[in-house]
Amino acid sequence: MSLLNKIFTTRYTGSLLYLGAALLTLGFIVNSVKVDVKTPCRIVYDAGSSGTRLFIYELHNTKWREHVGPKVSALADPVREILDRQWADAEAVVAEVVNSLEQIKVAGPVDDEGQVKWPAFDWSEQCRVVSASVYATAGMRIAEQQNPDRSRQLWQKLKQRLSAKIPKNVTVSTRTLTGFEEGLYAWLSVRQISGKDDFGIVEMGGASSQLTFPCDECPSARIIRLADQSHNIFSYSFLGLGGDEAFEILGNDAACQFGAAKQMPGWTEQACARSISIQTSQGIRDPYNIGEQGRGRYQVIPVHKAEADSWVLTGAFYYMKDSDLDNCCILGKESKCHNPDSSCFRSVYFRKYLRLLGIDSYSTAESSWTLGAVICQENDCLRDSGKLKCRWMDGDCL
Repeated sequence: MSLLNKIFTTRYTGSLLYLGAALLTLGFIVNSVKVDVKTPCRIVYDAGSSGTRLFIYELHNTKWREHVGPKVSALADPVREILDRQWADAEAVVAEVVNSLEQIKVAGPVDDEGQVKWPAFDWSEQCRVVSASVYATAGMRIAEQQNPDRSRQLWQKLKQRLSAKIPKNVTVSTRTLTGFEEGLYAWLSVRQISGKDDFGIVEMGGASSQLTFPCDECPSARIIRLADQSHNIFSYSFLGLGGDEAFEILGNDAACQFGAAKQMPGWTEQACARSISIQTSQGIRDPYNIGEQGRGRYQVIPVHKAEADSWVLTGAFYYMKDSDLDNCCILGKESKCHNPDSSCFRSVYFRKYLRLLGIDSYSTAESSWTLGAVICQENDCLRDSGKLKCRWMDGDCL
């Protein structure tokens, strides 16, 4: 072999060896990346007045896949010392909330219909946690108002326990949502489903009711950022006008009792409606939020300024039926009425509330404000909204 051929062969072979080693190294790196990459997920607890439910949202492409976990005790109960809970139970309730992160890894028990209460989702193996939030709603607003010191202690305990449970670099938030946020998040979840912006929502919860809609002319509207779009959103929450609390403070009249027509010949819906006093010339009654004279205020909702071509009812409104009045107020059919004791009141109250707002044409939809919270987190949607008010506190938020 000539010297020239030897040089060429040596260089060619060496180049191939070098190229092969480089490809092997690149393949190792690519394979390593594939093994390590997990879909991002966000943990959100709905700490409502009836209990605390775990949700984990896993991002696939641009869609959030929802994993629903167990429902445990309400955070507010030991603070308020209601429903057989005492302040001494606070540690146990915190433990229940945090332990649900382990419970969801295994499928839940079977219910009366033969369905598992929650499917298994091992978040620690199947996704990468980027945030963990425990967000309380109206029940905890009442608790913070009644006992801010206990509430502050509860939040601190919960944050410590939850932070110890998840990866150390994950942001943990444990707090009560403002009424603005609760309404906004419900609106965002309906928007995600409908793909529309030009609508308003009225949401009925157990302890509060929210109204949210786009409004460029509302002075109290806030700027919301979603991707490359901005929206002026009005959102307000009436604390105490949710179905449960409203019944406690407004539902004592005999004309609003279950099967009232059986005890009152000539009963009419108006007989009950007259006793539900929630509006004056000052606006709609806001029973528990703080006003100039202390607890209790009135609020005018600028529905006439809403840039909404349609209205969507969510929350307990979703289950409202035309037959409720007959079943719950006239016939007293317990099997047809959810929570019979308050069912007649609710059927009248819900309709009166909507009439006072001037909303007579609507559709209904299920909403998930926890999904809305995730959408907002992903977009940092409140970055230009300014400081939000904790209207239930006489001063700053906790």
